[in-house]
Amino acid sequence: MTRKEYELVFQAIKSYRVYMTPDEEVLSEKILDDLFYTPLIDKLSTDDDFEDDCFDEIVKDAEEALANESEIKSLNFR
Repeated sequence: MTRKEYELVFQAIKSYRVYMTPDEEVLSEKILDDLFYTPLIDKLSTDDDFEDDCFDEIVKDAEEALANESEIKSLNFR
């Protein structure tokens, strides 16, 4: 769902809110949350997988560099 589509649904529910019972208002909020936040959660889980892959690649590169290094020359902590 695009932002424009979400805004249209949001405005429709907002306009109809004056006719809603308190239970219907709660339900409308749940509907909007499901429409808006579920795709974001899916995107976040995909981003986490990407970050995990990047981290794994960095660790692998560091392990290879250490394996190829015969000794640690110096560590400079300032």
